[in-house]
Amino acid sequence: MKNFITNSDAENLKKRLSDLIINSEELKFLVGFFYFSGLKELYTSLTRNTNVVLKVLVGLNVDKFNYQLIEYADSEDQSGRLSNEEIYNKLFDSLKKSINTEKFDTKEFYEQVKFFIKLIKKDHLIIRKTIKPNHAKLYIFKLQSEQVGRNTLFITGSSNLTSSGLTTQEEFNVEISDYGFNDAEEYFDNLWEDAVKITEDNVCKKRLIELLEKETLIKEITPFEAYVLVLKIYLDSFEKKITGQSLIKTLQDNGYTPYQYQLDAIQQALAIIERNNGVILADVVGLGKTIIACAIARELKKRGVIICPPGIKGDVRKKDAGWNMYKEQFGLYDWEVWSLGDLNKLNEVVKKAKDIEVVIIDEAHRFRNQDTENYEYLKNICRNKQVILLTATPFNNRPADILSLLKLFITPKKSSITLENNLVDKFKTFKGTFDRLAYIKKYYNSNDRTKRNKSYANYKALFGEEFILPKALEKVKQRSKYLAKQIRDVIEPVTIRRNRLDLQSNPFYKNEVQNLSKVADPKEWFFELTKEQSDYYDTVIKEYFADPDEGGRFKGAIYRPFEYEIEREKIKEEKLSEKDNFEFIQQRNLYDFMRRLLVKRFESSFGSFEQSLKNFKHITESVLKFIDKTQKYILDRGLLERIYDKDLGEIERYLKEYMIPLHKHAISSIAQNKTIFSEQKRPET
Repeated sequence: MKNFITNSDAENLKKRLSDLIINSEELKFLVGFFYFSGLKELYTSLTRNTNVVLKVLVGLNVDKFNYQLIEYADSEDQSGRLSNEEIYNKLFDSLKKSINTEKFDTKEFYEQVKFFIKLIKKDHLIIRKTIKPNHAKLYIFKLQSEQVGRNTLFITGSSNLTSSGLTTQEEFNVEISDYGFNDAEEYFDNLWEDAVKITEDNVCKKRLIELLEKETLIKEITPFEAYVLVLKIYLDSFEKKITGQSLIKTLQDNGYTPYQYQLDAIQQALAIIERNNGVILADVVGLGKTIIACAIARELKKRGVIICPPGIKGDVRKKDAGWNMYKEQFGLYDWEVWSLGDLNKLNEVVKKAKDIEVVIIDEAHRFRNQDTENYEYLKNICRNKQVILLTATPFNNRPADILSLLKLFITPKKSSITLENNLVDKFKTFKGTFDRLAYIKKYYNSNDRTKRNKSYANYKALFGEEFILPKALEKVKQRSKYLAKQIRDVIEPVTIRRNRLDLQSNPFYKNEVQNLSKVADPKEWFFELTKEQSDYYDTVIKEYFADPDEGGRFKGAIYRPFEYEIEREKIKEEKLSEKDNFEFIQQRNLYDFMRRLLVKRFESSFGSFEQSLKNFKHITESVLKFIDKTQKYILDRGLLERIYDKDLGEIERYLKEYMIPLHKHAISSIAQNKTIFSEQKRPET
């Protein structure tokens, strides 16, 4: 038998530990954190040796960070001055976080955990926590007396007691039986003697069992409790606040048909707002979200403000179009309409005005980025207000888009819209799954071996098997659909979203839909290119404007100066700090917008493409002149934040208007609130 265990072949650590457990009298495990994912891998062997006693010495706590569970030791842990109660409270909190994750929400684990609780009650699973953090991994085995040849051995190395550490993750461990056992056991026993008792203290043991049985996903519920929960959720979705005839008269007086599907949405939204302080109106385009929002505002009978793109504000004096017309029609005379570009001014107004209680935000999906100044202004404006969000595309790109909207009216760590009240943790989990799926889809066939291998590793982490086409891509597709459903389930209690098909299939609404404007099915138009045109098209798309990581020749360097300041290896190996990573992603996204803008212009018409190229050339030349004159490059953060969520056409217009001749300005006159990059590496043109 090999002494080295790497998990790279059939002899993984799980198999070796399982073989040894079956033939052992006593086990002593020193691990970073006591993950149940690792213990459940050893379930079968433990059930086959009911007399074995397992001592687990826990060296670290665990926390959630960027969607993953990580081991950590904070300054309090390092000090060694925590009381026993503080130590086991932190351990219990860690245990709760580790179990309340998707990987444990399985029938298999629900059945297994009862066995582990039984071991704790019988004192066959004994847990202690080290006083100070300990990163060591040590597995000590005292074999049964009838074993021939040896009766003690130990394994040490890199593997933690986790599912991946025992099976799929590349590790390096060594098994030793002929040298050093006494020293290893003495090391363990000394730590064990000083450690905090978890399962040997009756009060602490009772608390641990209660935590496992009542505060985690394994909590047992009766069929009646499950029925009541489902019934409550179902009835809540139909809960409505009664609206009067005066609202119907207001609609009719202004030339609107009082459709039942709109009246029901108004009543349902009022009930949602009463429970959750806000609502997301996400009906598809053409079903009257604006009318519904104004009617809700009227029924609330409070003063408020409306935030919308400048193009749909309407004339404040004529009141014949846009939101200024709608607020007049619905009697919202003390309301004001503000452009989403004036949030800094509105923030000051709201601070002084104590009677503004409601905020309506049209095209709310524009505020999906929480890391902008405008989002901070909006969050302050919405604080302690009732919020009505209008968007036809609530889930635009990433799970964080939805969380950004929810945070405008829900306290994420005290949410009642899900059974798990911490939305931040829930969306971190969503983000982790989303990021891995996106990485797999983008890089599984990349020319870059490092990225391709990472995509395969992500696949194995998600699905527990090797990446094999075409089955792998189908699994990624299905998991993506499931993730989307999970997110929809989370936002459903605060969202009203219907499309025409929904209304057509509803017996109460199907006749009303006949009166709505019809949307024709799209028709495909085919244009045949000559071979010369086709080759030229492929050259432009695949050679010039491909992803830069795939060899695309368009650099767009002026939109991503950060990449010329930082060491390329740090980016390639993903070793950036959180702040640097945000800067890198923000600039890379802007660059990607520009790249896609040029592709769209090219596909639209040669004229549009030519004009966009001229605009880019002018902007780049102006920037380069400024660099040549000052040896500095200035990145305007305010401009980045203003254009970050715009569509591609608006981004191009903003940049064109912004490009006053930089070479005429001194740094001191324009450098405020901007990042100045020295010319360590001149950007490529």
